Amino acid sequence: MSAQDVIRELRTLAALTSTPEGAQRLAWGPVWREARAWFAGQARELGIEGRTDSAGNTWYTLPGASSETVIIGGHLDSVPNGGWLDGTLGVIAGLGALRMFKDRQPPVTISVVDWADEEGARFGRSLLGSSAASGSLRVDDVRGLVDKQGTSLPDALRENGIDLDRMLDAHAELKKMQVRGYLELHIEQGPVLESIHKSTGVVLGTFG
Repeated sequence: MSAQDVIRELRTLAALTSTPEGAQRLAWGPVWREARAWFAGQARELGIEGRTDSAGNTWYTLPGASSETVIIGGHLDSVPNGGWLDGTLGVIAGLGALRMFKDRQPPVTISVVDWADEEGARFGRSLLGSSAASGSLRVDDVRGLVDKQGTSLPDALRENGIDLDRMLDAHAELKKMQVRGYLELHIEQGPVLESIHKSTGVVLGTFG
């Protein structure tokens, strides 16, 4: 699996779920579900079935020689007219890592996660799935959220098989994993690397 293969799959996903203005994968909507179905199909070709947790995050796991797990994260949802690399780079690169090890057991378990509603573009609350998994989501704070069409967040979740009042169960599910580390490949949201003519940087922490 090469970097060129990752770029090719990113372009394929963009072609499936974008207009000329950009990506249109608003969380919990039909285009987002189409993107998730496409990604699940790619993983299924590797013999890996996805597992959706109580918060709507979907996990694709390749067992390793050790049950210690390295999580590779990202998200398929987008803002309206979103960038073709934002969020998707992380999960597609993770898929590439799964491909690299599909014929040989990795030393640790690899789990690729597509965080649900990371952008928060539809209901105005970002990091929804990941905050539930981390245990920091306050359910009552989001219960009354409504999108521009008048659909409530609980109804949108229900349409996708998720119960708002059970979302924090994802935290207990995550705690059962022996997490050794977390990686997320992401575009830089600023001009620093470009200004110093560097293609890659390593971020050890962030705010939010």
